[in-house]
Amino acid sequence: MTFTRIKTLTLLVCTLLALSFPGYVNCANKKGSQPAAAAAAAAAPPLEPEAVIEEVNAKQLEKLLADKDYVAVFWYARSCVTCDKVLAELEKIDDDTDSFGVDFVKINDKRLAKQYGIKTFPALTYFREKEPIIYDGDLMDEEGVLDFLTSLEAMDLPDRIEEVNAKILQKIIEDTDFVAVLFCPDHETCPPRVMDKQQCRKCAKALQELENIDDEADQLGIGFVKIHDEALADEYNLGNLPVLVYYRHQTPIIYEGELQREEDVLEWLVQNKSTGDEDDVIEDVTSKTLSTLINNIDNLVVLFYDHGNDDSMTVLEELEQIDDDCDKHGIQFVKIDDAKAAADYGIDSIPAIVYFEKEIPNVYDGDLMDEEQILKWLLGQLEHDEIEDVTDEMLDTMIKEGRVIAVLFYDNNDKKSQKVLEELENIDDECDALGITFVKIDNPEEAVEYGINKVPKLIYFEKGIPTIYEGNLEDEEKLLKWLEEQTSSDQIEDITDEMLDLIIEKMPHVAVLFYDKDQKKSQKILAELENIDDECDQNDIAFVKIDDDKEAKEWGIDEIPSIVLFERGIPHIYEGDLMKEDELLGWLVHQKRYSEIPEVTDEMKDKLVENTEHLAVIFYDKDDKQDMRILNELENIDDELEKEGIVIVRIDNAAEAKEYGLDHLPALIYFENKIPALYEGDLMNEDEVLEWLLVQKKTATIEEVTDEILVNLINEHEYVVVFFTGPCEPGETCDHTLNALESIDDELDEAGIIFVTTEDTGIAKKYNVKSYPRLVFFRNRDPLHFTGDLDDEDEVLAWITDDETLEIPGKIEEVNVKMLDKILAENDHVVVFFYAEGDKKSQKILNELENIDDECEEKDIDFVKTSDDDIEKEYDLPGLPALAFYRHKFRTIYTGDLMKEEEILEWVIDLHESTADVIESVDRKTLQVLINDVEHLAVFFYDDECETCPGILEELENIDDDTDKHGIQFVKSNDVKLAHEIGIFAFPALVYYETGVPIMYDGNLESNEEVFNWILEQKADQSIELINRDQLIEYIATKDFLAVVFYKEDDPDSPRVLRHIELIDDEAAEYGIYIVKMHDKLMAKKYGYRNPPGLTYFRKGKYINYDGDIDDEEEILDWLTSPANMEMTDHIEQVNRKMFEKIRKNSDYVAVIFYSDECKQCPRVLAEVEHIDDDADKAGIDFVKIDDKQMAKEYGVFALPAIVFFKPTSKEPVIYAGDLYEEEQILSWLLTQKDPSGDVIEDLEGERLVQLIEESGSIAVYFWNKTKCDICNSKAARKARLKKEREQHQQDGGSASAAAAFGSDPEATAAAAEAGAAAAAGGAGAGGEGGATDAAAAAGKHEDDADGCEQCTKVLEELENIDDDCDKHGITFVKTRDFSVADGYGVHEYPALVYFEGGIPNVFEGELSEEEEVLQWLITQKTEDRIELITRQMLETMVEETQYLAVYFYKINCNICDQILEGLELIDDECDVFGIHMVKIQDPQLAKRYSIKTFPALVYFRNGNPLLFEGDLQNEQSVLEWLIDDDNRELADEIEEVNERMLDRLMAESTLLVVFFYDDDCAECEEILEELEEIDGEADMFGIDFVKIASVEAAKKYEIVNIPSLVYFRKQVPVLYDGDLHQHDKVITWLTSQDVFEIKNEIEEVNRKMLDKLLEENEFLSVFFYEHNQPDSVAALEKLENIDSETDNLDITFVKMADSRYAKKWGVTKLPAMVYFRRRFPSIYRGDLLSEDEVLEWLRKNRFRQPELNIFMYALIALALAFVVYTAFLLQCFKPAPPPPVQHPKQS
Repeated sequence: MTFTRIKTLTLLVCTLLALSFPGYVNCANKKGSQPAAAAAAAAAPPLEPEAVIEEVNAKQLEKLLADKDYVAVFWYARSCVTCDKVLAELEKIDDDTDSFGVDFVKINDKRLAKQYGIKTFPALTYFREKEPIIYDGDLMDEEGVLDFLTSLEAMDLPDRIEEVNAKILQKIIEDTDFVAVLFCPDHETCPPRVMDKQQCRKCAKALQELENIDDEADQLGIGFVKIHDEALADEYNLGNLPVLVYYRHQTPIIYEGELQREEDVLEWLVQNKSTGDEDDVIEDVTSKTLSTLINNIDNLVVLFYDHGNDDSMTVLEELEQIDDDCDKHGIQFVKIDDAKAAADYGIDSIPAIVYFEKEIPNVYDGDLMDEEQILKWLLGQLEHDEIEDVTDEMLDTMIKEGRVIAVLFYDNNDKKSQKVLEELENIDDECDALGITFVKIDNPEEAVEYGINKVPKLIYFEKGIPTIYEGNLEDEEKLLKWLEEQTSSDQIEDITDEMLDLIIEKMPHVAVLFYDKDQKKSQKILAELENIDDECDQNDIAFVKIDDDKEAKEWGIDEIPSIVLFERGIPHIYEGDLMKEDELLGWLVHQKRYSEIPEVTDEMKDKLVENTEHLAVIFYDKDDKQDMRILNELENIDDELEKEGIVIVRIDNAAEAKEYGLDHLPALIYFENKIPALYEGDLMNEDEVLEWLLVQKKTATIEEVTDEILVNLINEHEYVVVFFTGPCEPGETCDHTLNALESIDDELDEAGIIFVTTEDTGIAKKYNVKSYPRLVFFRNRDPLHFTGDLDDEDEVLAWITDDETLEIPGKIEEVNVKMLDKILAENDHVVVFFYAEGDKKSQKILNELENIDDECEEKDIDFVKTSDDDIEKEYDLPGLPALAFYRHKFRTIYTGDLMKEEEILEWVIDLHESTADVIESVDRKTLQVLINDVEHLAVFFYDDECETCPGILEELENIDDDTDKHGIQFVKSNDVKLAHEIGIFAFPALVYYETGVPIMYDGNLESNEEVFNWILEQKADQSIELINRDQLIEYIATKDFLAVVFYKEDDPDSPRVLRHIELIDDEAAEYGIYIVKMHDKLMAKKYGYRNPPGLTYFRKGKYINYDGDIDDEEEILDWLTSPANMEMTDHIEQVNRKMFEKIRKNSDYVAVIFYSDECKQCPRVLAEVEHIDDDADKAGIDFVKIDDKQMAKEYGVFALPAIVFFKPTSKEPVIYAGDLYEEEQILSWLLTQKDPSGDVIEDLEGERLVQLIEESGSIAVYFWNKTKCDICNSKAARKARLKKEREQHQQDGGSASAAAAFGSDPEATAAAAEAGAAAAAGGAGAGGEGGATDAAAAAGKHEDDADGCEQCTKVLEELENIDDDCDKHGITFVKTRDFSVADGYGVHEYPALVYFEGGIPNVFEGELSEEEEVLQWLITQKTEDRIELITRQMLETMVEETQYLAVYFYKINCNICDQILEGLELIDDECDVFGIHMVKIQDPQLAKRYSIKTFPALVYFRNGNPLLFEGDLQNEQSVLEWLIDDDNRELADEIEEVNERMLDRLMAESTLLVVFFYDDDCAECEEILEELEEIDGEADMFGIDFVKIASVEAAKKYEIVNIPSLVYFRKQVPVLYDGDLHQHDKVITWLTSQDVFEIKNEIEEVNRKMLDKLLEENEFLSVFFYEHNQPDSVAALEKLENIDSETDNLDITFVKMADSRYAKKWGVTKLPAMVYFRRRFPSIYRGDLLSEDEVLEWLRKNRFRQPELNIFMYALIALALAFVVYTAFLLQCFKPAPPPPVQHPKQS
């Protein structure tokens, strides 16, 4: 259609020209008849279809990734043939990706590609929210790519449920076996962040919870998506939303439970995975899925099976019968066919069943064929809680995870074990309660690993550290008590030697006490060390003890007790006093934090040599002062060695030193992979030692050894070359010879041959070495003496690596991998036997193969064997043992019986004698070797599924021999994965490698003649000129752009590097860049390349060096043609067409001066324009000059000189029509063209803008961005613009020609006709440059327009009309494109207008293009105090910075919201008086955060704490009262932060106010505040308001001098606290003390808490109970105030209390009332409260009254007196008569 239109227009123009001006047409025909005829004769190709996948550059891609969630990026390269084919396929799915919301773009930028891990081209990267995924499938399969881009796996993001539309959902359901879909209401019903409806809130809550199980569902193979589509939900008849629907193989089931219980949902999903299957089978899972199931399912049964095993399949059939029964009992049943997973869980024999209960495994050991028995066992496990059986792997996993576990090692066949097990089952539940997992294991080998030789035995593990129970296992009570002690106590754990090895291996820092539990000294030390066990734990040092003399000796510990610290396996022996635990702890921590050379024993050293790759050992004598000095010097390099991965230790053991032949100490030996090297330099020079060690590690050197070391090397290694020097001094012949031999050490290392030297002569004599120096080669311990010239290192190397030297007659040689690679590279026919060392079957086969070794040698076939580690993987073998025959590096694997040597011999000889007349097939390793080693290689890649490949291969066989004749190796490969790695996705494909550099064939593969010629052309292509010094000097002087490749002739990498450069030299020439090569070392060094290769770029004599990847030719070309690098001088750069296209593509603004050497005016104009080049450059305008008349005409320039300006927003360039001699005028014009609005509204950014906002009283900021407008930057808009431009371009071409035809000026008309003809030719695509250029320009404009935003610019033009009016009203108007400032104020949608008054922002909601409306709004904001509109980020900032903030949440198009807003505007000023700032916000999603369910709503933030208003918002007075209410202002358990206004209000309203004055920069204020927070609640209980303020002005106002200070205001009377503010108990005592509390001549108001305190502290207290606003109470209170002072004189505390309920507690039923308390006993005043004198008299009487005796007391006293009188009476009346006197004897 487009082509037809252009052709019609062209014919119309020609017809008009012919009819109107035949003379001119004839003239034109004469001048250009041949091109015109050629154009007409050429078949006009169709116009290229519209480029659907957009081309972007690095900047555009960066912006796209920032703006879009899903972006697919196709990376391609210029020379990539496959890229075009792939791109053509991907174009087919571009519209489909658009419908799925995926932006598809392409880019050619190799440097950027490397940043995203792209190494081969083409490639596809999928960015999901900036996270890249590289597609590793077949790019030619566009459907596969579309599936990848739109698949659930690719769209999935961690911890997020992806939203889909109906189309994507249908595709996902069809493609995904298991998918859960959450149906939610439409976005119109529930807009984002709006929670005004119940179903919206329910959906949001469900979604929030279900996000938590999204990843687990993914791991279980269950997709999780959400969809907002009520119509689709109605179609499915789902009812009220949200609803969760689970599709299993497209069969849906609806979840009936609570969606907010995510654990239940996950379990339901897992349990119902199989209900959608037609056949009820046990679900197959992967290893990853199994791990997830174990972690999430409480009861899980796993069948480990092998699909190819008959027993497994039989068991599986049986178990299918109990699957439903397991489901009924809540047991999930799965199966897994994964040998590695089985091995990880310790399953050795398959099939096997493992039952997991809460992640604890239990292995079933019964009959797997009896499903009833299995079901019974499973139900028993479910119902009965018993100790689970685990495997050794399961146990290792649990220990590694650091679980607290008790492990019973037992024997199932042992009666004692069974008895113990029965007893211990009784305490399993108690262990669970203690947090101890109890398991058992029947595995003797695992028991031995932990040092257990006799079972049953129990070990307790905590943090991986084991402790053995030594008590009676049959006494479960004692065991339980012991376990409980272990969990609570911190004793040093006792371990076995096997446990010690495990702990050292797994833990970085382990302190080990070697002790004897029967030794008193050990017991005493152990008691001391228990004190530091906890401190060791805190420093991550595991502390254990071991009572094992044998293990101590293994580590060289002779003295018991001893401490050894193992730091990552390296032992440090403690040599201090073990009784001083603090010193020991300090040493342990010091060793952990600081690196020192550890002291080791000889046994420790042996273990380190065995296990450490790089080890340096210092042998010394600690009693020798010189040795100690050396050791101190070497401590300085310990850290450097650790960084380099070299472990250094020291050993004081003369006997061990002698074993290495060390007679003189100190000495240093370096071990690398167990191979030692002796240091012979000065140990006092630590720098020299460090350098030597690093050289040993990084380079291959000939190691110096002793006889003792040499013996070990010969016995342990296949190939060892020994240079026996004898006694050799520096400068002697032997020393020179040794230095010369160093040059071949690397080659020998590569061949797997160890090269050492020794001065010792003991071993030399043993092997009959009589003269020195002498070279001996040991091949599998068999010596061979070198008899050639030792000074000729090449001869030595050739002899050592010669096949005859390497071979041992009558024996198959054992080789290592390096030697094998060498043999395969150098020998045409090799038989290799691959086997595993120690394999008995392999040894038997080897014995048989030895019989045919000689026959193979006769046929010149090398026969070797190898058993290196990982040989199977390295050589991609099907298994071991294996036998392979290599012919010219091509491998054939023997598939017969390896025990039949005769058949093997016959097979080998047949292969040897057969001729290869076909293209050889190669495996991956062989192909990689060929690419690296063969200079000219052709590789035919094919696919087994390719139908045309066999026919093409057959044709190519015909040229195989011809390619061989030209030295080109031809091979084939069907390794699709390898092909993909090098960017081949379409098969068949032919790639030619020259020195490893690939070039892909783009012709007809079915024509073998074309293929052959192409290969020969590639081989013969040597286009880079080789130059010498004189030529270089000449070229630098004469060439504008010269690239010089410096290389070394003898460097094997040079051909590859040059080949890469050759691929781009033709394209570089199009830019005017001439590439040459040079192998002059001095010139390379002069230009900065001491070690070529390197690339130097000369621009008019000035050079720069390339620092990128010299093997990446496209990166080199990009660097060479980069405008920044092509800029030569400070003058205006001269460029050609190709350069200009590159500059145009990479620059937004370009000014071009078209000139000609024939133009007389041009030099003068160029001189003028040079003056403004720097200014234009500073303004971001690239200025170039072009000497190309044809190109000038294409842009409408017909007279030279001329200046043309290109900008991204214009479809056509603008031609300067002013005075070309006025440079200032030109510069002004350029700047105006770049930014027409630059002189009106000031543009500010960064700190200047922020400062202006903060300092200016009134400022309006217009946030705009020409690249971030969503409307203008949408892909659809860009495509529409592109189409429109092309149509416009076609119309312009025709109209321009017509205009030229009817012009009045004959010369101009002729020129126009010529231009029109050229345009027509270009449009027809017949070789005209104009058309190509226009197309390129159109494409370039399309790209640039993507960066332009017409909407933002148009609004800006309108706003400039009101800039002056804003100035008149005192409003500063500025604009900004600063993202960071915009983001800081929450501006994300552009354009936007924000008005700031006093730093407070307010967002304009109206139409920005209506400038009068904007102006009116700004004036209103300036003159009236309005409630500001803010954004989310503004709110977050204000919540953090504003103490009291009221936020009005509302939504648009809400009438009630607007009405309430008008009411709130009335109280805005009053809120300001109280220090409350009121704002409004439209953000439904944010409202959800604060539990806002309906709109509008009001949230009150008090120091950041939100409180939702639940009253009537239409009553603004009630809102105001609510805001200023103390109960709403105060925060529980927190001292409120107040501002100055709020403090003034509190002073006026609060009778008891405590204020803490502090400063934000005060260091101790935070601590004091924490203390005061402790008493805030208690102060509230006493009726004391407690606040804090950080304001210097407020402190000055209340005469506070020192900060911090605490001031107590009682009715605005301040009292300063002068005590210690860090002691909160003293502060609260002071605040509530009576001295501080009382106010003279005033009755104090108290609350219950204060009254209780006063009753405790005062003997005499009078309380006046009253009611607020009651006339009687008010009158009585006025009277009683008059006697307050008199009551003080009576020592009676007088207070008042307005609490009627509390008054009732003391018997007061009517208020007002007076109660007098005497020692807490109340008396109620019954008189007249208005008579203060009577009240005072009553109080005085009560204060001084005597105790009164009531009737009862009188009665008691009377009774007591009566009793006393009565007793006296009785005693007196009933007194007995005295006895008669005794007569005197005389009287008788």
